[in-house]
Amino acid sequence: MDWKKTLTMTIAAGTAAFSLGVSYAAAAPEEAAAETTAEEASMTTGEETTPEAAPAAVSEPSSVEEPVTAESSPATAQGETRQLSPEEALELYRDHGVKYTSQRYGYSIICPKKPNVIPASLLVEGAKGDVLIFENDGYDIKNAWVVLTDAFDDAELPSDIGQKSEAEQKAYIDHLMNTAGYEFVRLTQVAGSTGVYAVTAKEIDVDTNGDGQTDDTMVAENQGIKTFFRGQFGGRFSVQLIDNPELSQAGISLYQLGLLTFQEWPSAVQDGQNVAKDKDGKTAGDKKEKKDKTKQK
Repeated sequence: MDWKKTLTMTIAAGTAAFSLGVSYAAAAPEEAAAETTAEEASMTTGEETTPEAAPAAVSEPSSVEEPVTAESSPATAQGETRQLSPEEALELYRDHGVKYTSQRYGYSIICPKKPNVIPASLLVEGAKGDVLIFENDGYDIKNAWVVLTDAFDDAELPSDIGQKSEAEQKAYIDHLMNTAGYEFVRLTQVAGSTGVYAVTAKEIDVDTNGDGQTDDTMVAENQGIKTFFRGQFGGRFSVQLIDNPELSQAGISLYQLGLLTFQEWPSAVQDGQNVAKDKDGKTAGDKKEKKDKTKQK
């Protein structure tokens, strides 16, 4: 897949950014995307999901594969799909999405529909954050966003990467491409800061005998997209798109729109108390937990 072309299409064409998934986003909000068991329900974080507006007003265009653009037609004929601007697509998404607020980790994000939520530690041991599930088949997650806090170390994403020279930025991107198993990497703006948008590779060259030379190719079952960024109050977040069996234009578009609505809050709830974050986006409880783990090591 040509990711540069895909991103250009998604960002520049508002219709691709929303109407490709409009039936998915405007599905009845009361309809469960994932049937959670009583055990899963007990593990949810008790966070709130708030409809931004009544979703029934969205109508699905008759065709989304070939939307009418300003370049292809000087006027939009009745019944044809008009391509939205990026601003219009984002406004439409905000109006008809469902806001999820994590009190535990101090952030909110607008989702295409009401998610079922499980702790991220169920997918990755020790991870702090939430898995927002929109579609699943039993324990098989089909479509979800994984939101992690403390997702990277400061050195892994320099806070001044947006101010570095083009050559330094290119070197940084090349390093990620060569060491982290990504097929595509770009710098992007999320939550008011410069972050990293990366697509995991479908094929990865590996060294099977330890001689320093790649001699085999590992093929991944599927691909995902990960975005790393700092929140408005210094928290280090990542949001990952899970879209199985393969990445879809609709899934990518809704994920990108969701990223544009991400908001970090200045406090988080710990032990029933509203605790302020410091300049690094951490609460006193987070720091104590990290200190305790360091002592155990």
